[in-house]
Amino acid sequence: MTALMNAVNKNNPALVQQLIQDGADVNELDASQDAPLVMAAYKGYTAIVKLLLEAGADVRAVDPGMKATALHAAAYAGRAEAAKLLIDYHIDINKQGPYNGYTALHDAIWQNNIEVVNVLLAANADLHLRSNEGKTPLEFARAKNRKEIIALLEAKAGK
Repeated sequence: MTALMNAVNKNNPALVQQLIQDGADVNELDASQDAPLVMAAYKGYTAIVKLLLEAGADVRAVDPGMKATALHAAAYAGRAEAAKLLIDYHIDINKQGPYNGYTALHDAIWQNNIEVVNVLLAANADLHLRSNEGKTPLEFARAKNRKEIIALLEAKAGK
């Protein structure tokens, strides 16, 4: 594990900042091919997400398993503040995972993360993108019986 990834995993913003100042590569993958930004977003370490983004972390970085972005990770794990930061740094909010076709909105719906759904809707996430199963976010929410999210999506879509 890289020193930077170790500091990320320990939720140590001061050490992350010091390592960045000392020249650590914020985009260096660890032995498992995990990116610091994706890991920090997944864990909800907002201060570290901010430090990494300010230091030029690549918002296109993906995890080694599902090839999901940091926004997918934040959405799946219910990390609304990390999601907001990533959106502020122009991450592609409509990027679809190559294996399931899920957007971050699909991931937030899957895990019933209502606060993240609200963040993504406020950022104008595309409500028409279909997963590889052919489901729009609204259809996916209905399939998962996510009543509160269904109402949010219907309101956004004007239904």
